[in-house]
Amino acid sequence: MSVLLDTHAWVWWTTRPDRLSRRQRTAIERSLKDSDAVLLVSIISCWEVALLCQKGQLRFTTPSEQWLQEASTVPGVEIVPLTLPIVTTAARLMALRDPADMIIVATAQHHRVPLVTNDARIAEARLVTVVS
Repeated sequence: MSVLLDTHAWVWWTTRPDRLSRRQRTAIERSLKDSDAVLLVSIISCWEVALLCQKGQLRFTTPSEQWLQEASTVPGVEIVPLTLPIVTTAARLMALRDPADMIIVATAQHHRVPLVTNDARIAEARLVTVVS
């Protein structure tokens, strides 16, 4: 089964997998082993990473452009583009407040996949199945 990685889960999986819970690591590993599954990452997560790097809140050992290129082309990872159904669904998720979270949750809903996240606000909203 495919899963969608929240921005922090994607960063942690590629840089510090020990920060993910055992449940999260298991869900990711199962997706990678399943020939019909992929690890989905919303394009908005790429934007969030670039923004956090620009603000100095996130640093990698390589330039952010290089990190994004490498992290988005890891075998098994699929970057999900924004689509009209995703953005119109996201616009209705006002309880989440954060536009990036709204798009990420709408992406999980649209693709009918669980979301790997530690974001308590997303989990509490119960808009999507969360792997925490």
